[in-house]
Amino acid sequence: MPRRFIIASVILTPFLFLAGCGVPATPVDLISPPLAVTNLQTDPISRDLAKLLPDQAQILSPMQEKGGKDISFGDLDGDGVDEAVVVFQVKNRTGKLLKAALFMQHNKKWRIVSEVDGFGYGLDVAEIKDVNHDGRPELALGWSLGDAGNGLDIYGWEEDKLKLISKKVYQGPLELD
Repeated sequence: MPRRFIIASVILTPFLFLAGCGVPATPVDLISPPLAVTNLQTDPISRDLAKLLPDQAQILSPMQEKGGKDISFGDLDGDGVDEAVVVFQVKNRTGKLLKAALFMQHNKKWRIVSEVDGFGYGLDVAEIKDVNHDGRPELALGWSLGDAGNGLDIYGWEEDKLKLISKKVYQGPLELD
């Protein structure tokens, strides 16, 4: 009997160790900011746009925006109808991916027409306005880079998609005027 017990122990012990082994999550991976309740639960446009995002997407509010504005509106394509931009994050095996989705309305239904990847740790600014003063609005996305400051991406609407126009680093609050 003791011999069977020893053999069984030798065989089962590695399985017990493997069953409990896993890479523990870092504290940063366990912390998720709350979704902004203001727009997501009360505004029908926000609910419609959120349904079009990937499963498990978490909408990000710009840190510089007071009041938790989740969606930026503006007429990027010049047709007189506002488009909407939603910045969100999704988790994958390697961490969190930041993305911005541009939505347009067609026959009173929203659809994603362009998507760009973000970088850094979070969203600092998301605005649609004429940043370079050429008479056409651009999409400005400011990303938090931690101790390195912030990164600003400026996108224009060209050939039916968002195209990167410029990229720069900035410190402190961003003034887009």
